[in-house]
Order: sequence, then C-alpha cells, then structure tokens
Amino acid sequence: MTRADKLLLLLLCGACMLAGCPESRTAECPETAESAADTADSESADGTPGRRAFRLPDVPEALCDPADRADYLALHYWDCFDFADTVLLSCPEITEQAFVDFLSVLPHAREAAAAVDTLYSRAAVRSEALYCFIGLGDKYLYEPNSPMYNEELHILVLRSLLGNPGLDDWDKDRPRYLLEMALKNRPGDVAADFTYRTRDGAMNRLSGIKADYVVLYFNDPDCTDCQRVKEALLSLPVMNEFMKAGRLCLLSVCVEGKTPAWEKAIFPARWIDGYDEGKRLTREQVYDLKAMPTLYLLDSGKRVILKDASAEKIEAWLSEQ
Repeated sequence: MTRADKLLLLLLCGACMLAGCPESRTAECPETAESAADTADSESADGTPGRRAFRLPDVPEALCDPADRADYLALHYWDCFDFADTVLLSCPEITEQAFVDFLSVLPHAREAAAAVDTLYSRAAVRSEALYCFIGLGDKYLYEPNSPMYNEELHILVLRSLLGNPGLDDWDKDRPRYLLEMALKNRPGDVAADFTYRTRDGAMNRLSGIKADYVVLYFNDPDCTDCQRVKEALLSLPVMNEFMKAGRLCLLSVCVEGKTPAWEKAIFPARWIDGYDEGKRLTREQVYDLKAMPTLYLLDSGKRVILKDASAEKIEAWLSEQ
C-alpha cells in the first residue's frame, strides 16, 4: 500500500486515527556528512534528537465524516513542518514525498483552496522554502508528462502565489501568465472558435462542425509524440465506433501551418485534416498549447468536456456514454 493510499484510508475510516497508524506519520531524512553537524543538536518533528522526519497532524476523533477529516487533514497538513529548515527542504524523501501526499488529499477536501493558501503562506517564512514548493507545484501539477498533472489544482496554486506577500511583483509575472493561460477553454466553457484550411484548399471553422462530439487534435507532424498519439487514436475502439456512426468528428490541426511534414503526412479518411494558415492559435495563444500534441473533447455545442486530455482518458469518457 502506498503512502497516498494510507492517507485516503485515514479519510475513509473514521475509527482509524493517525496516531494509530505510525507507518504513515513519518519518513526520515537520511543523514549526510554535510547535514550531520546541522542535525546533531536538532530535534525532528517526531521528537527524535538529531533526526528529521515529517509528521502528519492528528485528526480529532470527533471527526467521523470523510469530508470533514479530509478538510482537517488538508488544512493542518503542514502544522509540524519546519519551513525554515533548509536541510529538510533538500531531502526529497521527506519534503517532496510529503508534497505528493498532500496533493493526493486535496481532491477529497472541500477546503482545498484554503489548504493551498496555508502551505504557500507558511512557506513564505523563508524564500528557499517558498521557491522549493513553487518548483514542486510546477513539477507535479503543471508539467504535461507528470502522472499527477492537474490544471485545476495548479490554478489554486497560481492564485495563491499571486496573493502571496512573500513574492515580489516581478516574481508574480510568471504565475500571472500561467493563470491567464490556464483559465482559457476550461471544462464547461465554449471552446474558442478558429479557422483551419483543409487539403482541398477550403477554409472552415470549428463552429461549423456538426457532430455530437468533436475531438481536437492539435499537433505538428514533425513531433515524435504526435506520431505516438496519432497511432493511439487510431487504435481506440469506442472512439472509432463513434466516428463510424457519425457521432464524433476528429479535427486534426497542424499548428505550425502548411509545413512540408504536414503535406507529406497521411491521415485517416474519417478525420478532418487541416492546418492553421496564419498560425493564429500559437501566435495569439488562443489555446494553451504547452506541449504537442494537445487533445480536447467537445460536445455538440463546442463546450469543453475534457481539456488537455490523454487519448485513453477520452476513450474512457466515451465508453461511459
């Protein structure tokens, strides 16, 4: 059982107190020659002299509802963490692992935004701590290849940073820009309309496509990952059945324009295959295309169902319809 699984078990089992689950309470930082002198006279969060560890808060016994327990755990998660301890910050076995486990709690907490604010306001006690957790937020929530990629949680982080007094105004330029991009074409929004030119020379618009569902496949044929995702899309049985039945349309758009690679590329007959003639999508940043390829799933009204999703996630969603 992973540490994250144990945390979730604590949320679901009201009778199981954190004090009774010592395995999930601490993770010791291995002693190094450089930190030995630093830790010799210190006391860790678990009370052991000279050894650093991460300690989870004790959830009150009176809280039996999983949602209440999740809120308490999220809001008090960092109560025992010493943000001023720079050696602790350099121990991924403690700090990075604790952050990853914290992220696993947030989707279950109603007070996720307040919990994120608590983390970053406390981290502001020392610039090294603040930038450490900013980096961890980017690594796990923003990087497209992260298994924990989550734009909604990253939006909470970005909003918290913009209100953080520990950051200078110029340090807020990047989170301000990332937030602006993240708020474009979110699930529930009507996707921004755009034009594309097809191989027969016709100029069409996204809004002109008539289908129950539309998959947007923003790509560059020169991109290796684009080739891999293209093959994955071709192998999805449910999606392809939807296309055969006329219920789904897949629009492939080369965001780099009419490139030699696009002219040579071969796409399935059922796909709409076009390119962004003026490169408006990237030039005007109409969509947040932080990586190639990028996939969206839209409904018949061009409202976003899934944003920046994997082919497998789109297939799973369609399988439930």
